Amino acid sequence: MKRLSFYLLAGLLAGAALSATPFFLDFLVPVASAQQPLVSGQRVRVKKLARDIANVRKSIVTTGPSHFQSAAVIVKRKKRMQQFSDALARYPQVSDPDVIAARAEYKLLRVALSAEFKRASGQISKIGDVQKALKTIEINGRKYAVPKTLAIPFNEADAQAWVKASSEARSVAEHNIKQLAKIALNAYLPKNRGTVQSGAAYDSDDVKRLQRWANKMAGSVQGGYKSTARTLDSRMQQSSQAIGNRWQENPKSDKKWIYIGEGKAEEAAAFYIKNLAIAKSSLYLEQALKRDAGQASALIKTIETAKVNFAKNVKAALASSQLPKAKSKNKKMRKFAKQIMDTPRYKFGEFGTIVLTTEKITEHERKDSEIKIDDVEFMLGDTVKLKGTKTTWTYIWTEFNFATPIKDSESGEWYIWWITAKNYTSGSSITPLNSWISGKATKGNRILKSNF
Repeated sequence: MKRLSFYLLAGLLAGAALSATPFFLDFLVPVASAQQPLVSGQRVRVKKLARDIANVRKSIVTTGPSHFQSAAVIVKRKKRMQQFSDALARYPQVSDPDVIAARAEYKLLRVALSAEFKRASGQISKIGDVQKALKTIEINGRKYAVPKTLAIPFNEADAQAWVKASSEARSVAEHNIKQLAKIALNAYLPKNRGTVQSGAAYDSDDVKRLQRWANKMAGSVQGGYKSTARTLDSRMQQSSQAIGNRWQENPKSDKKWIYIGEGKAEEAAAFYIKNLAIAKSSLYLEQALKRDAGQASALIKTIETAKVNFAKNVKAALASSQLPKAKSKNKKMRKFAKQIMDTPRYKFGEFGTIVLTTEKITEHERKDSEIKIDDVEFMLGDTVKLKGTKTTWTYIWTEFNFATPIKDSESGEWYIWWITAKNYTSGSSITPLNSWISGKATKGNRILKSNF
């Protein structure tokens, strides 16, 4: 059934309400002055008319949303009442029992229709323009969508915006749930073909769809709060444990490298920044929610204290950072070491005191082999025969170790380097022979210039 617009329906209802009697009572059956007795055929028709009127009355749905909210239904009922009125007018024998019964059924139908009309009017007064209300519900559901879960860490503006959007989405969802419950209870929305997107009116299936959507919105908002809170709590616990476990060593012990080793200061700075961002995220969220942020504030204070302590430990570690004690003062060894440090291709840069860490120059020998396969021959019995050449190199060299502070060209800080000096007298075709070269060179702890 194609429904007329709400405004036409409202006009019909309003017009009826202004009348002293409902429009169904306008169909009054005239009574003729002359009355002829009913013949048998007329009596049959009068009895059928009475049954038809009674059946129409019994077909009126008097529970749930009234069908009389539809202007099309009212027009149909009005047309049917006109038909019954015209039919009764053909039987003016008002004293005849069958005519009396038919007129009584007609009167009952008028009363039933008027009562249902009144019930529909009451329902419309509760829900107003249903199509407009449902359209608004759908628009607001999209406009105030549930925001995505916050990605940790986030700043204060992000927290406030997220809480505001979540609050608006929750308010819209709760309002829509109540509004849709009232509409589902009171609005007559028969199913129709087509979709709202294609221009069709909202029907009962759309109400159910919007109810599912509103309930999902409400659940998503609550789930978003809980998910973010759980994640933050877990991250804060991890941060608290990590801060309590890291950088607890004595800065003057042999583990001072954790404070003044290469990249350790940057590592600590990144660690504190990361965990401080997590704690501040929790603080911003709790403040935006107007809840107690004591746990986050306590963790922030702990992190700030840890940063101060780390800086103190760095200072203490630097103060105790010293070059190793020399195991030899051999002038030749020191000369060789200086030659290595001055070699341009190593790019050691500015260096300080050279300290020999081995007592003397030691001799070493090692053999390395390389096999080059020239041909592969597959034999019977799943065996493989390889043909090629084997080259063996004998490495003979002398070496000693030394340490020296070297200035980092980028940071300007001094670091202790541990270097192995080597002099090869035999080796491969690419081995530099009969000159002192740098072997393994390891960058160690920072050291103050005043300490060497």
